This record gives sequence, structure tokens and C-alpha cells, in this order.
Amino acid sequence: MKNILKVILIALVLFYFCINAKAENVKFIQATDVHLTKDNTLYLEDFVNEINKNYNDLDFVIFTGDNIDKPKIEDLQTFLGIIKKLKVKKYVILGNHDVYKSGGLNKQLYMKTVRKNLGAYHSDSSNYIFKIKGVVFIVMDGVKEVIPGSAGFYKESELQWLDSQLTKYKNKKIVVFQHFPLLDSKRVTHNLYKKENYLQVLNKHNNVIAIISGHYHKNREEFDGSIYHIVTEKFSDNTNYKIIEIDTEIPMVYSRLISKDENKNNLE
Repeated sequence: MKNILKVILIALVLFYFCINAKAENVKFIQATDVHLTKDNTLYLEDFVNEINKNYNDLDFVIFTGDNIDKPKIEDLQTFLGIIKKLKVKKYVILGNHDVYKSGGLNKQLYMKTVRKNLGAYHSDSSNYIFKIKGVVFIVMDGVKEVIPGSAGFYKESELQWLDSQLTKYKNKKIVVFQHFPLLDSKRVTHNLYKKENYLQVLNKHNNVIAIISGHYHKNREEFDGSIYHIVTEKFSDNTNYKIIEIDTEIPMVYSRLISKDENKNNLE
């Protein structure tokens, strides 16, 4: 009888901890629009040292495009040589400054160079996914490498791929990373081309909780009723970056801009 009561007690204790266990939050840093050149690496080197020294609870660091100022392989290698010193996983996204096919650095070479430097965990595709603590992160590439420009464009094939991933992970919470925001800019030349096609895909699903981007060189955040849009200030000049944390239970997205310029800590 005592053994039976003991088993029941243990079962009740385990059940209590199971129903009260809190899922782990996902915490990461986003840096965008570094615009690195071979003569301007100090800000990025200081950033890497700061992150390694002050943050030991990060899941990853992600760079959301315009990582280099001009599409030069030597600048890309310099950029990667610096960020691979980060003690956590690093992820890299293309921006409109990163690739230019006729300039000698296309998407395929860029992403293969990223994978070679950062490790086999990183995709060599410019559209890819990774998963952490039950959250699915989707990276979208809207860069035009043949005729580059400030306006992003997501091809039909890319949107079909996004649709398939949102369907595949319909029971998961999803965060999308991309260089180009879905929010409009006052500079119309920077707005996403044929944005309505992208929105049509999103409207078919209800599992995207946030879209995180850069490009505008402004700090801006908006909630559209279902998706939290985060646009982060450019990294260059003041070593701006954003700490983002996802509560996987609610779910809720929290963000805070870190800047050496205190005036930049306000949303625009």
C-alpha cells in the first residue's frame, strides 16, 4: 500500500511540474546595415567584443543585410572573419548592397562563402530556415542581383516557398527575417515592389508572429493586428543593435534598441 501511495505521489509531483513548466524564451541580437568596408572595421570588432563580454544567454546573433557596403569578396571575408569570433551561432541575410552579379559577387558565391566561414550549420541558400526552442525562423531574400536597387522584390518562386514553409509549420510560431520591411517608407524608392503579393501569402496563414528587418536606417516598430513588424536602426555610425526576446508561451515579442547615441533609443 505504501509503495502504491509513493508512486501516486511521485506521479502527482511530476504532473504538477509538467503543467507548470515554463517554456524557454528565445533571446537574440539583431544587427543590420553594417555597411562594412576594409577601412572601417573597428565598430564591428568592438561590437563582437561587447557581445562576448556582456551577453552569455543569447541563442544567436543575426545580421539582416547590407553587411558590406559594396559587393566585394574581400570585404565579405573581412566581415565574416570578424563576426565568426562571436561565441554564439551567427546567421547572415542578404541586403541590396551585398551582391551584384556583374560586379563579381553573386548570391551563390556570397552564401557559399558565408557557410564556409561560419560552419556547416549555416545554409548556403539565401532563403532558409532554422529552429530554436520550438520557434521556426524563416529567412527571406528579396535582393535583385542582376539589376540592383533600393526596392526589394520577392519573386513568385520565393513567395511559393514561403507559403509552403508556413503550411509545413502551421502549428509552430514563426518569425521571418528579411532585409526589406513590409512597412512603407517615406522614401518611396525604398518600398517593397509588389508588396501585395507578399501580403496575400501572409493572409493565408496565422502563424507568423513577427517580421524583423532593416534597410530604412530607422528604428520603427508597428503591430498590424496579428504581426509585429520590427525595423531596426542601421548598425553603422553608433553601433546600434537590437536585443529581441520571444516569449514562446504567449507568444510575445520584446525588443530594445541599444545605441551609443541616446537619442536613437526612441522609436520614429
